[in-house]
Amino acid sequence: VSAGHTHSKSHTRHTSTEASAPAASPAATSVAVLNGTQTAGLAHTISGNLSQSGYTQAIALNGQPPGENRITVVEYTHGHRADAEGVARTLSVTQVQPMESTAASLSGSATVVVIVGLDKAATVP
Repeated sequence: VSAGHTHSKSHTRHTSTEASAPAASPAATSVAVLNGTQTAGLAHTISGNLSQSGYTQAIALNGQPPGENRITVVEYTHGHRADAEGVARTLSVTQVQPMESTAASLSGSATVVVIVGLDKAATVP
């Protein structure tokens, strides 16, 4: 036992920044839009709507998440709930939740992902 060495590693990193993290500006928010329906071009339409609302980093991605996706969902990575809530308000979406692994695997480095559901397909001409 060496008495001259002390290790002082702090393992108390876990703080709840989820509620206190301020939202980034729309232009600074990285948003990926995935089409969860069979409606062609829906992700592009929604990402265009976001761009017009100031979300200049909103991009439509190819790749369809599994499932029926009846309603549109906004998902977020850790620490980006406020950003996701801003996107959700812009799109009139009520479902906001932490990002699931399926969305994460399709969305690259985006911190917010919109999975467009059938509810939005009905409103697109």
